Amino acid sequence: MSEPEPKVDAMLALRRGGRPLVGRDRIDLLEAVDRHGSITKAAKAVGLGYKAAWDALNAVDNLLPRPVIRAQAGGAQGGGAVVTEDGKALIKAFRLLEARLARAMNALPGGAFDPLALIWSLGMKTSARNAFRCVVTEIKRGPVTAEVVMRLSDTAQLAAVVTADSLETLGIEIGREAVALVKSSFILLAPGAEPPRVSARNRLVGTVSRREDGPINSEIVLDLGNGKTIAALVTRDSADRMELAVGAPACAMFKASHVILAVD
Repeated sequence: MSEPEPKVDAMLALRRGGRPLVGRDRIDLLEAVDRHGSITKAAKAVGLGYKAAWDALNAVDNLLPRPVIRAQAGGAQGGGAVVTEDGKALIKAFRLLEARLARAMNALPGGAFDPLALIWSLGMKTSARNAFRCVVTEIKRGPVTAEVVMRLSDTAQLAAVVTADSLETLGIEIGREAVALVKSSFILLAPGAEPPRVSARNRLVGTVSRREDGPINSEIVLDLGNGKTIAALVTRDSADRMELAVGAPACAMFKASHVILAVD
């Protein structure tokens, strides 16, 4: 007797501006936060580490207009967390679409196509630690390069330098959404709430919300307000010397040429 064909499980990934925003794993995490009222407990429930859960939720916040959770810092031992109305709406919409996709898959005749090709996620993957959904507000064109200025939030903006050819190829224009990618190792940090006078085009002031120390390096996450965060990788000696503890004000700085733009 031949074995029955395995059931095809339809996978859904929500996208905006050509970039995947959230898949089932992050919806599962959001639902767990809603159930447990704690990121630590939610991470354990879905089989993630505390840092991985924080990173996943921060990534969603950085790519959506408003935060999906409101959390009270509590370190590795926890802290309260509440899913916002936007977060609950995202969960509801995702589950509704997922259910409809599953029904559509089950209604299709077998053998007519390769179902795995239909449900394959085509989202771009990148090693850049920071990804921000922005809106282009200004373009300064030159013969060889162009500076693209983007609104990150109501209080912050980013600038990227791209070649004139890339500007045309990507179809970047004022009002268009783009995803700005910045590697954490490209970011310099300075203590204090006032940006120092340096040549780096991008200077974002925030508050240290998390610090993860390794034997040599430390990952510092700054809360930029408006649900946005940015992560920087610096040496542990530098982090200690600048006294970058949770709650301390700091400025993240990086060159416009270190910002990579992606569009759909």
